[in-house]
Amino acid sequence: MSETPPPDHPHTAADLLPHRLQRFATLLAAVAVGTALFGLLTGLREPPRPERPAPPSHADHRSVPAAVGYADLPTANLRPDAGRNRTLAGLRYDQPGAFDPVVRTEEMKRAALADRAKNRAYDGAPPTIPHPVDSQSTASCLACHGEGLKVGDRVASRMSHPLMTNCTQCHVEQSPVPAETTFVGVYRAGPGGRASPGAPPTVPHHTWMRENCASCHGLVTRPGTRTTHPWLTNCTQCHAPSAALDQTEFAEGQK
Repeated sequence: MSETPPPDHPHTAADLLPHRLQRFATLLAAVAVGTALFGLLTGLREPPRPERPAPPSHADHRSVPAAVGYADLPTANLRPDAGRNRTLAGLRYDQPGAFDPVVRTEEMKRAALADRAKNRAYDGAPPTIPHPVDSQSTASCLACHGEGLKVGDRVASRMSHPLMTNCTQCHVEQSPVPAETTFVGVYRAGPGGRASPGAPPTVPHHTWMRENCASCHGLVTRPGTRTTHPWLTNCTQCHAPSAALDQTEFAEGQK
């Protein structure tokens, strides 16, 4: 009969395994150590380096901009799209010739007057600005309105008055919600009268702040209000202003 070990006898790892597995304990330990060692070596192995693609061949290397040196950075033009020549002069459309025939119908005239009126609180009021205003400098306004500009179907009319230094003092950005008002302006007088059939019509509006007739009647303007003779530069030589609309006082014996 085998002796039973005393209670305080310490148990070994072999005592905790079943009797059938005790004989394979060494083999299992070797397999576990080998697997761990294989995983360690696999993890330490350097992954294969991907092949670098060959740089594209440029037929003309002059089109590739040269890198800017550190000494030239303060004066280098590194703005976005700095290499592009994007100026307002490049956006100008082909203006019609001064002697090209002008097609002008009554329907075109009504459409032009309606388009003109939608940017004014009343007839005679300064037109509002129908676009966002990012810069309020006079030079920014003159870039489009100095000589007139057309981009697509949008027309930036030429200024009808002498140069002012603060455009937004009179011309304000258009509000999406028009303000309600009870003020009624002077209604447009309509076409100018003629002294006789075939005579030049009189100016049907006041001429103050409208000295430049090409603003509405020149080449860069709405088709319905274009003049048929833009080569003439002294409009009031034939088209007399209205004394009543200009509020010109008449004195007896005035010459």
